Amino acid sequence: MTWIYKDKEIHSHDDLLPGCTDFVYVITYNNGQKYIGKKTVASFRTKPPLKGKKRNRRIWTKLPFLKYAGSHDKAKDLEPVTKEILYQSKSKKTATYIEAALLFQYDAIFDESYINENISGTF
Repeated sequence: MTWIYKDKEIHSHDDLLPGCTDFVYVITYNNGQKYIGKKTVASFRTKPPLKGKKRNRRIWTKLPFLKYAGSHDKAKDLEPVTKEILYQSKSKKTATYIEAALLFQYDAIFDESYINENISGTF
């Protein structure tokens, strides 16, 4: 099962938009329920300074996301049917805001067709 973004399959980080660090997605499972969430696909990692240096090193790290099937406890028992990227973002704050906005827009907390149970985000 691959990710879909605007009717195109995503097979690697190179298929994402340049500078994309997070994306907001919706996964549809085999029981017909959906899950809206966000996923971090790249970030900076801090490493200690090299010998004789004082400044920490920041290394750009690409995180695995191709086999990701949702973070909800109920999702662990379900098989994903479609995995669609809705928005790609260059910051975690933007992705968190868009995720929360979509959860409110689709009333995902109260709609039985979604398995989302809460809306949590810090801005």
